[in-house]
Amino acid sequence: MEKQLKCVLMLSLKEMALRTVTVLLWNDSDTASVSKFRIPGFHTEESKKEWREIIEDKMKDKILKLELPESLTKQVIDIVRPIGLQIRRWKDCQEDYLSNKNKKITLPNSVKLFWNTAGMIDYRKTAEELIRCDALNVVQRYKIACTNCLEDCIPLLWEKLPEERKMRFLRAGIPSPKLELCWSYIIRGQLSELDYLLRTSKRTLTSFNQWAFERSVENGNKTATEYFFQKLTHEEREASLMRTVEALLRNRFRIKSKHLFRFRNEKLSDVSCYLLTLMTPEQQMEIFKKHPSGVLLRFLDWPWPDLFLENAGLIWIFLPPSGYGDLLLNMASRFELSDHYFPKLFQEFFMQSPLDCKKYFVDQKSVFGTPASRFLSTFFRCEDSESVEVIFRNMDTADRVRLLSSDDVLRLFYFYMLKDLWYMVEVCLREAALSREDMQRLKEAFIECNFIGQVEWENRKFIRFFEFLDEADASADEEKKAQKRKLENCCPE
Repeated sequence: MEKQLKCVLMLSLKEMALRTVTVLLWNDSDTASVSKFRIPGFHTEESKKEWREIIEDKMKDKILKLELPESLTKQVIDIVRPIGLQIRRWKDCQEDYLSNKNKKITLPNSVKLFWNTAGMIDYRKTAEELIRCDALNVVQRYKIACTNCLEDCIPLLWEKLPEERKMRFLRAGIPSPKLELCWSYIIRGQLSELDYLLRTSKRTLTSFNQWAFERSVENGNKTATEYFFQKLTHEEREASLMRTVEALLRNRFRIKSKHLFRFRNEKLSDVSCYLLTLMTPEQQMEIFKKHPSGVLLRFLDWPWPDLFLENAGLIWIFLPPSGYGDLLLNMASRFELSDHYFPKLFQEFFMQSPLDCKKYFVDQKSVFGTPASRFLSTFFRCEDSESVEVIFRNMDTADRVRLLSSDDVLRLFYFYMLKDLWYMVEVCLREAALSREDMQRLKEAFIECNFIGQVEWENRKFIRFFEFLDEADASADEEKKAQKRKLENCCPE
């Protein structure tokens, strides 16, 4: 029987409890500072350091005060970041959506967030709470209700809108109207005014609901995607489901709006997983066979990493070796983002991967470096020696030598020795277990690298590199001599 794709997250009671505890800690008033932390620019080292010091360290102190068993404490700490970043990104997204070029909106920190058992914000329930917020005016609440398809609330809020604002929402003919414009016609019983959307679409559409469903998928709006899918006929579902998932996996959608772009990027995997659950097992496998990397990479986003590992075994069946490099480069790109850093996932994936994949891991070139150099850079930055050990312990000798001798990795060593983080370099050299000949070649490669100036060679930080290799060589000699003496004593002539 052919293996099936797993698309439904089945968490144990223990996992759900851990995520619930973490959510409660984030909702605590003492950690409301997360709401003041702006994500834009989060890719800089300075902003990441600020996040760790202001937010995460405070959370970790709270976790330690719970006095949980050590293993549970570690598991809670591992999910602190992805859950916390959801809060910040949700708030940024809502503020960008509600703001305009003349006025920036700031949501109050007191807004109540609703969560599901997987540790995800429930956008619909939170929106229902948000439209009761007195800090927002009626126009803003109307837009929130429309974006989340709160059909019972929309007519009531429409009646409260000033006439001048109502006229702004009644502008048929806009090529890609937002949902607040569409709903303005729906509640007035004038849906025919939106027929132009079907005529101007490049796809074959039979109703506004079908247009709205596919548009909601493009925008990464899961709440609206769910709502409009329920409105489709059987024939529309059959026509739309496969093509929207394929377009999504091929990344064919282009969003110009800043807030929609961010919203789509953060929720795209959520929408993908929802759409996959609507398919039959045969349809799921059809999609996976066509786009194995695209499907698997969607599971790297929170809260789906468990599904990534459950489905990783399928990738080696359907992804040709020529696709290994791109898969690894895409994974490296995700791990370089702080909210996609799941070291245990990487370790298990790497240990399970075939030898051919590990060769692409070392050799696949890109303008930003090989997958190996990019992962090592991430692990060095996080001072994650355990993941570094897993890399070197699960590659053959030739791959380890090529990795250590590459310009990107030698440059990484150079910068981290300058930063007095020698121990991370030492982990690589120790775990590589190089032969005498390979150590000599590594010394020569380091000497020949063109990013170290002549004066710097006298720096004690670099001399240490050569001393370690010399000591390792001497230690290997002593071990061989000891083995020889042992054999001679055991087997005298």
